Amino acid sequence: MTSALLLTMINVSMIHCPISKDIMPCTCRMGTGPLSISVQCAGMNSFTDVYSALHGHFNMHDRVSLSVAGSSIDDMPRAAFKKLNMSIVNLYLNHDNLFKVDAEIFEGLCGVTLLNLADNFIDQVPEHIMSNLPHLGTLDMGRTKIRELKDSNFKIPQLECLLVPGCLITTIEKNALPTELRKLHLGRNALTTLNGTIRGLYQLNWLLINDNDIQDLEGELPEGAPKLYMILASNNKIEKLPSALMTLPALKSLFLQHNRLKSLDGYLSKSRRLERVNLDNNIIDTLTESDFKETESLEHLFLGFNRITTLNNSLLSLRNLQFLNVTMNLLEEFSFEEIIGLEKLSGIDLSFNKISSIRGPPTNLVEWNIKVTDLKLDHNEIQSLNGSLSGLRELNTLDLSYNKMKKIAPDDFIGLDKLRFLYISHNYLKTLEELSGTFLPKLEVLKASYNQLTILEKDFQGLPILCHADLANNQIIALGRELVSKTRCTLGNGANEGTWDTLKIFLQDNPILCDAALPEISAYMEINHTRIYGISHCPPLSEQPITSKPNGFLGYIPETTSAIAATSPKTVETVKPLPYQVAGATAANQGTQTAPLVTISNPLQQSINDSLKLSKLASEIQELKNRVEELATQIEVKPEKHEDLGENRKP
Repeated sequence: MTSALLLTMINVSMIHCPISKDIMPCTCRMGTGPLSISVQCAGMNSFTDVYSALHGHFNMHDRVSLSVAGSSIDDMPRAAFKKLNMSIVNLYLNHDNLFKVDAEIFEGLCGVTLLNLADNFIDQVPEHIMSNLPHLGTLDMGRTKIRELKDSNFKIPQLECLLVPGCLITTIEKNALPTELRKLHLGRNALTTLNGTIRGLYQLNWLLINDNDIQDLEGELPEGAPKLYMILASNNKIEKLPSALMTLPALKSLFLQHNRLKSLDGYLSKSRRLERVNLDNNIIDTLTESDFKETESLEHLFLGFNRITTLNNSLLSLRNLQFLNVTMNLLEEFSFEEIIGLEKLSGIDLSFNKISSIRGPPTNLVEWNIKVTDLKLDHNEIQSLNGSLSGLRELNTLDLSYNKMKKIAPDDFIGLDKLRFLYISHNYLKTLEELSGTFLPKLEVLKASYNQLTILEKDFQGLPILCHADLANNQIIALGRELVSKTRCTLGNGANEGTWDTLKIFLQDNPILCDAALPEISAYMEINHTRIYGISHCPPLSEQPITSKPNGFLGYIPETTSAIAATSPKTVETVKPLPYQVAGATAANQGTQTAPLVTISNPLQQSINDSLKLSKLASEIQELKNRVEELATQIEVKPEKHEDLGENRKP
């Protein structure tokens, strides 16, 4: 016993990599196994070069993973790898431009458990080499030119993993596949049927048959296979789920996206361990209450890009569901009663439907047990929320962009105490006034671009830590002096959590950026740790309205709302507002000649004022020049009208 232990310790101490320069251009590093090393000889010009680099530097005690990938080794002699005097466990010959492999090359390799012949030009399974590889467990022939798998190809008792993706396979003979297979990859071929070849593979762990032309899986799967936990059958032409899915107790992942499924027929209802299901891009139009009846472990469900018109209470048993994707369907309404009790559900994607109505749970329900954090309702037909979201106390992100909302009601966002991101762009909102009465203590980002907003008065007063407000492409003509008086940007997460920052308001393409008092507006906002950004297209200064401003606002206020259109952006681009370090406010009413509240001693302010005056003067000169040219044209007498006059009478 002592002698055996000592011998083992000596052998372990002998396992090492040679000095790097001795085996160049090959490299060596210790492998992941306790008694193995990894040798790579990439890009070799011949097998002779491989032999010259490695011969004499290893011994038969060295269990080696050898890679000669990306090389030209057509000159491999008989027993080529045996002559290297090492115990090869894994052999990688991929990307070697091989058209065939002879059996005698692999003589003496009885210890090989993995052979990689992928990415070569081999057009037939080299079954003649199998007798020299009795312990082969993994064979990779992916992306070769193989067209069929025959009954005689794999007479290897220990083969557990067969990988032949990306080939040209159209046919598999009935007994071609070893019954002990645990992992099988037939993806990206040209199969139209599995021909019953999978039915007897009861040891399968995972099956990959994606990207073929398979139309039917009924009768093809191994019924009752106790260890089959993943099936990837996406990108086929499958029209119906196979009934054998109800008999697979270990199934955890099922991928059937991009097929032609119309319904589920309850065949997933018994999959109690199923955790992930992807059914995107089918033509499913119906869900029933029994479709997921006992699928209690399901965590991720993808039903996007189908034709579903109603969820039909089909989700209520999914107690462990974490993410639901129903984007790009035909839903016309959504009720939170569909997800009552799903406490682990955090993300819902309902975008790109036809939803016009959202209903909350019954009013008599004390506890919703709904803890959704991310809700996507963009690209729908929602006109109003009717308070349906007011109880989502865990909501972090809400996307309502690209809808038809005309207003926000006072109770629409009540109770959303953890909301950080609110997206309401591309609607028909004319005011955000109701936000001032709704307290959203965690809101950091508000995106309300492409609406019909005109005046912002106290709209941000319920948003105490707002940091980013995108209000681009509206019709904003004025900002209230109290707009940001109760807001101070505060970073809400990360290493700088709790740190004060500057509120950024983006006003791209809004009339207010054409206001002659823009420097004053920017300066006033700076006092409240707010900075305005944006570039707009403005008329000449001489055409811009100049009038007194009401006490509570910054910006030109027309007497009627119909005058707003007159201040809309035109065609002349103005510069981006410059940031100010010192800012102040002018008198509440310019018409009273009252002195400024704060004197601004900033050279940038004077520079901007001078620039504005010069621009106005240049515009007036140009207008005068145009008027002179117009008058000259009117009094001009054209010579052709006097051709009949005498020479002395012509003008």
